[in-house]
Formats: sequence, structure tokens, C-alpha cells
Amino acid sequence: MTRLRRGGVLWPASRAAGVDVGRLAVPSLVVFAPLAWFAALAALPMAGSLAVVNGELVFAEDPGPWRTVWTAVVGVAAVAAYAVVSGATTLLAAARQTGRHIEPAAALGAAVRRRRGLLAVTVITLAGAAAVAGAGAGVQAAVRWSPLTWFVLAGLALAATPLVLAVPVLILERRTPLQAVGRAYALAAEGTWPDLIALLTGAVLVPGLAAWGAVRALDAVPAPPAITLAAAAAVTVAPFQASVVTRAYLQRLAWRHAGPQDPAVFPETVVLRELSSRTDAGPSAQPWLRRLLAAALLPAVLYTMTATANLLDRPRLHQRPVTAPAESGARPLVAHRTGDGRLLLLLDKGSAPPALVACTDTACTDTVTVYAGPQGSGRWGSLTTAPMPDGRLLMAAWAGGGTGGTARVELLLCDARSCTAPERSTGRLPSVPHELALAVAARPGGGLVLAHAGEPDAARPGEQTVAFSFCAGPACSTPVTRQAAVLQLPSYLHKEEGFALGVAPDGRPVAAQLDATTGAVHVVSCQDAACARATVRTPVPGSAAGERDVLRSPAGSGLVLAMREDGRPVIAYQAGTDGALTLLDCRTPDCADGSTARLSEATGGPPVLVLDRPGRAVLAYRDVERDRIALASCAGVRCATIAVTRLEGTGDRVALTLDGEGRPVLAWEARQGRDGSRVMVATLLGH
Repeated sequence: MTRLRRGGVLWPASRAAGVDVGRLAVPSLVVFAPLAWFAALAALPMAGSLAVVNGELVFAEDPGPWRTVWTAVVGVAAVAAYAVVSGATTLLAAARQTGRHIEPAAALGAAVRRRRGLLAVTVITLAGAAAVAGAGAGVQAAVRWSPLTWFVLAGLALAATPLVLAVPVLILERRTPLQAVGRAYALAAEGTWPDLIALLTGAVLVPGLAAWGAVRALDAVPAPPAITLAAAAAVTVAPFQASVVTRAYLQRLAWRHAGPQDPAVFPETVVLRELSSRTDAGPSAQPWLRRLLAAALLPAVLYTMTATANLLDRPRLHQRPVTAPAESGARPLVAHRTGDGRLLLLLDKGSAPPALVACTDTACTDTVTVYAGPQGSGRWGSLTTAPMPDGRLLMAAWAGGGTGGTARVELLLCDARSCTAPERSTGRLPSVPHELALAVAARPGGGLVLAHAGEPDAARPGEQTVAFSFCAGPACSTPVTRQAAVLQLPSYLHKEEGFALGVAPDGRPVAAQLDATTGAVHVVSCQDAACARATVRTPVPGSAAGERDVLRSPAGSGLVLAMREDGRPVIAYQAGTDGALTLLDCRTPDCADGSTARLSEATGGPPVLVLDRPGRAVLAYRDVERDRIALASCAGVRCATIAVTRLEGTGDRVALTLDGEGRPVLAWEARQGRDGSRVMVATLLGH
């Protein structure tokens, strides 16, 4: 009696929990280990939606409705399991603090028999905590004054604290849930304010702060070890909480009685007296308990090993912001790696001129603006880029009409320091009256190829000429132009979104044009490097011409092209008819035939395509169907796809390049509400 009255609550309870933590943690292990195993087993269908981003396991795509079902079921099961564990641990803590001995198996059996009452008390306690939090949020929303909010929260938390005493009252005194709540408040009323504050601190604040600190500390730990350590930390919370609450309860009883009715047990705690008597009279349940622990922990250990192996196989990404938040926003159009390994990003800023930013180092810890284009959005409507053999980035755009059937193209060569126009550049190309599309590429051995398309005669809408202009150097002072083909396309198409150019290793240019309304792909390929003769193939005929409909918006359609080492084109396109993304792998250099693979049924924005060192096609795109920015690696038309991030809060464009080690580097706009938006960059570290 004297020992229970002295020393307060926190220190004696913590010391008792630390000395006997092995026995006190048994109910947590026996109940939570199988629950964690089944919960993890049920979560396996969502494993494909996970990625490890900066060492943290996150959902990189929408896992579907199973996540809601899993959360609800596991949440209800966890509350019920905690109710049983808290009851059993309270019995063990009470026996420890009153000098009695109860086997963990007997304590668990008693808690299971009172499971309905324990669950009801637990729900009442959680409802009280939710009411306190809701009241605090309401006060903050109403007055927006933090000191008043914290004052109200503190008062309401103290008022709800006696609810935690309902568990020892219910399990030790065999009372109903409502009787247990009433008696808990009666016991608390007999104490002092310091007693109530100590109970709140030990039962709520200290475990909460410990959990918060553990989460912060585990952020730097890889995902599988972090999960294991978090589970071990969670098992120790219940013994500490139960020890504090039991100590506060027994201390109230000690002050109620002038002297003990029993050498170690109060008359109210009938369950404690009965269980300790049975334990003293009967055989030990320790062998049975050991078998139960082994049966419970073995599946969890096996699953942890399997899950660790699976998590190590999840995509690992290093993600970081590379621009400061800006209200106007910036969409990354092009990503390029310079010769010294730094990243260049071409950003579209809406009505403002486009800007080229460069990372200050290979880790991209900071960026500087290399170039901001001249005013006039129309001037940059057909902006196109191409990597140069020396690591610089070439930018080209129509710069206005010329005279005598010519049009001027502005050319800029950019590195991580500046952008300059090539010397003696005239940039004048023979043109048709209505030039619409422009693409540029470097020629093997030096020089440039420009592909341009337009309508030669307004009286013949839908007729589009495709021409190639060959330049001996980046200045393009004396271009040689060859008209290669005439295509039949709807006149209302945004042709700059579906026009692409590639150059084979032998110097042959190949252009591709997408008909976004029908899904047809036309490939114009030259037979030699000078394009003395060209052929037109349609490897994807698309839908019937009669299905063309001007109301079908081609916005968001796009086509990209890359050339393999053997001269075969690989094409990815998104048609405006259904928004599906398709990969076309040409079997011949002129793409007379090819294989296709459908990567997504609904995408937002044009795809991006590069070839990695082994020659695989690497694509990045916005997969609206599965709510993700996706990255696909394709050998032929056999593709493996991973999710990089959720689409929520992202812009409508994504950029892609490879770093010095051949790893994909993606960039996208991340919108942050009132804070504006910033450009995010992610590097795929491994998969």
C-alpha cells in the first residue's frame, strides 16, 4: 500500500515496464504478429503500385479500390486486436505491480472472454480522442489563433484523459463498459490535477512523441529494415501504456483504502485474485505459450524475408525539386544531358518566353537560367530541339516569313553556360505558303537535317508537303532542300504535335506524321543521304477515312521517333481518337511493316522516347488510366513498365533523358496549390 502511494506514476510505471517488458510484450506479439502477417498478405495485390522514393516506400500509382477495402478491414481488425492486447497487458502489469504472478496465456484468455466490453471501451476512448481533435480543428478554423487552439486542446484532452482508466476498471473489476467509464471518471475525480497530467503524459503524450521520433529517425533507413524496426517499436508501446495506466489505477485504489484487505490484492480486483490463484494452483502454461509464440512468429518471419526481397525489387528513385516555387508555373518540354554530364531543361512558361535552365552540377543541387527566349509566343509555337554530337543542345523555331518563297528559321546552340546563334547563320529555307511543322536532327559526320511540312495551297486543304533541308554546318547558311512527299491529311490538324524526324547512321533522314483523328502513321523515308528519292509508307492505316470528325479534338496527341543502330525507326504515338499510347517497332528501314504494342488506354500529353545503350526503347508518359507518370522499357514490343509518381498535382508534360550511367532521368511540373509550382526531377537508380 505504501509503495503504490509513493513515487508518482511515470517513473515507477516506466521502471516496471522496462524490467518485465519481455512478459508484458507477449500479448502484443501473439496478437499483432499474425495480424501483421495477414494484413501484409492481403496487401500483396498493391505491391506493384509501390516505389521506393528517396528511401521511402510510397504509392507511385493508384492501387485501385482494394486500398480502401484493405484500409477499412485492417483498421477495424487493428482496433479489435488492440482492445484485447490492452486488456491482457493490463492484467500482467497489475499482477507485476501487486506482487502476483499470472501467465501471459491466462491473461490473454481473460481478455478474449471480455473482448466485447474491451472493444466498446476502446471505441469510446477513440471517439473521445477524435472529438478532442475535431474541436481543436474547429476552433483553429473559426478564430485562426494558435494559442487559443492549444489552450482548448489541452483542456479537452485533460477532460478526456480519465477514459484510459476504463480498461483496468473493466478487465479487473468485471464491470460493463458504461459502468467502467463512470467509475474511471469517479477515480480520476478523487485525484489531483498533477495526477491527471501525469496520466495524460504517460498514456498519450510520451508514446505519441516516441512514435513520431521513431518515424523521423527511420526516414533515413531503407524500407524493409524500417518496417521491421517500426514493428519492433510498436510492440513495446502497449506494455509502457498499460503499465502507466495500471499504476495510476492502482494508486487511486491505494489512496481509497486505509489498509489492505488482502496482502497484495485489492477487493475490487476480483479477476486479478482469481487468475493468480489458478496460476499458483495449476501447472505452468509456459510450454504451451512458447508453442503459440512460435506458431505466431514463424509465418511473420517468413513473410518478412519474402517481403524484403520483393521490396528490394521495387523501383528505386532519387527525386528532388530543381526550381524554386513559381506562381506562373513551368512545363518541362525537353531534358538534355550536356557533354560535362549536367542536365539542361527547356521550360514552357505559358505566355512568357520559354527558358532554358541548367543544373550547376551533376547532382542538380541548384539551377541557373541559361537562356530566356524573346517575347512572342507565336514565334516559338513550333520550337524543336536536337542533341548535337559535342553535347550541346540545338534549338530551332520558325522566326517569321521571308521573301521569294522562303521562311526564316532561328537556330541556337546551347550548353550549360549560354546559348549562342551559329556564326553566319541565315536560316532561310525554301518554304510553302503555310508552313506548319518543323523538326531538326544532327547528321552523322557533321551538319544538320531540317524536316518541314506545310500546306502549299489554301484552295487544296488537307494536302501537306514534306521536305528535307540539308545543312553542311550548324549555321545552315546554304541549305539544300528536297521535297520528299505529299500527304493527305485533315487541314485542321495541329501537325507540329505529330511530326518527328530521325536520321539513320548512314545519313538517311526519316520523318513520321501522325493523323490524330484516324490514328494513321505515315513514314517518309529517303533512300540515300541526299534524299534523291523518297518513299511513303503507312504502317498503321488507322480507322476509315469516313470516321474523321472535326469535333474529335487532337489536343494531347503526339508522335516521337528514334533511330536504331541498324537504321530501323521506332515510333511511339498517342492518337486523339481514344488517347491510347502505342509503340510501333519497324521491321524495315522504310517502316513498310512493323509490330505494335499498346502501352496505355488513356494518356494525357505526348510521350517522350529515347534509346538506351543496349538499344531498348525507353518511354515516359502520363498514364491517365492508372493515375501515374509511367516509364516503360521495351525490347521490340515487349515492354516492362513502372510507375514513377502519381498524376495528382502534376502538369501535362513530361521530359526524359539518360544520365552519364545510362539511367533514365525524368522531369515534370509539380503543382503545390498556393505555393505555385516547381519542376521535379527523378533518376531511376535501379529496378
